[in-house]
Amino acid sequence: MKPNEQDARRQVPGLPPVLLALAENYRRAKAGREGGCGDFIADFRALLSAAASADGEARVRAEEDLRRAERESGAALALERHPRDPNLIYQVRLRPSGEEWLFHRLGEAPPAVRRSELAGWLREQAANAAPPHPGWCGWLLDLSERAASGRSVLPLARDDAAFNAELLRVAAAVLTWPEESLIRYASAVICGDSKRLQTLDAPLRLALRDITGDPAATLETFGILQVPRSVLLHGPLRLALPGGMLDLGLLRGPVAISGSDLAAASAIQCPATACLTVENESVFHELAKRNPGILLVHTSFPGAATRHLLTHLPAVLPCHHFGDSDPAGFDILRDLRERTARPFRPLGMAFRPDPAAPPLTAAERKTVHRLLTSPVMTDVHAELQAMLDHDSKGGFEQESLGQAGLRLVLAGFLPLP
Repeated sequence: MKPNEQDARRQVPGLPPVLLALAENYRRAKAGREGGCGDFIADFRALLSAAASADGEARVRAEEDLRRAERESGAALALERHPRDPNLIYQVRLRPSGEEWLFHRLGEAPPAVRRSELAGWLREQAANAAPPHPGWCGWLLDLSERAASGRSVLPLARDDAAFNAELLRVAAAVLTWPEESLIRYASAVICGDSKRLQTLDAPLRLALRDITGDPAATLETFGILQVPRSVLLHGPLRLALPGGMLDLGLLRGPVAISGSDLAAASAIQCPATACLTVENESVFHELAKRNPGILLVHTSFPGAATRHLLTHLPAVLPCHHFGDSDPAGFDILRDLRERTARPFRPLGMAFRPDPAAPPLTAAERKTVHRLLTSPVMTDVHAELQAMLDHDSKGGFEQESLGQAGLRLVLAGFLPLP
């Protein structure tokens, strides 16, 4: 139950707040989730606090409500009293038979009934719906078994039928989405709300990964994109398209090419002497202004369009990467090497000590240690170890190299004055 729903229930006339708090504690405990766990025991003071009844008149009413409940429950609910003071309650014990009594007293279905209803509903969904994916029915049946046994039903919710129905409907629509579209358009079509898919992104991602068995599945896997699939580039590149040859080397400035155009090309020709990927867009544009005659590609962690281009360049074309020299920058280099199977050589990424640089965060140190164990990063161990030894990223930003640094980066490609 969501917090605002719980608060609303406590305001319903005739429902004792202390019994509502007991029910909520029970629902969240193993006894409520799975059943068959023997007596459920709640600390009296903690229960009063949860019911906002720890003091004054509210506490008096809470004690009266509990004593009345003990009498009405037929021993299903028992108050444990201090042996030297029978008026002093220190525990509330709910016996296994008390679940049904307590929730009926509050006008709710007991957790056992809710588990059964959710499991049955999931079985119905598996049996009645035309499966949008081969893994759909198996996923629903697995969730049904989990619901019946009280195990986690993530990404669904135990007690929110409306959310569960929405998530299944939206997941089915995503799995069968027919073409590439931006997320806000797809969200308006699927949900009637241009922002709803972004709100549902986390549970949808879990659902899509469980259904497909692909741990990397996202909305983008099914053509629903945050931004269009494209790659920003500059330099000698020719695409053999159905309508003719497109020579991008004739352009003076950078250009974004869509992933669909790259996929449509029957051949990708690159007469350049080298390819240089550049992490930061501002630096990419500075290099493009110098027109070095090499293929410049702007990328951080490469998207689908960038990977398509890089993997279809001539196998003999030397590839280099110019990125920030911090843990994230080297992680991008690792990703480029692994996902394109090309031996990218780092340029301008030497560790630059800087006394003013802040120390590495725990997450950054973890990234460096992970990179040190990567088989594709052995050539940059010195730079990675230097970060650990200095406990610093140093002067890591590409922009901090300035004009002289850019000339050094390009020196091997095009002599500059």
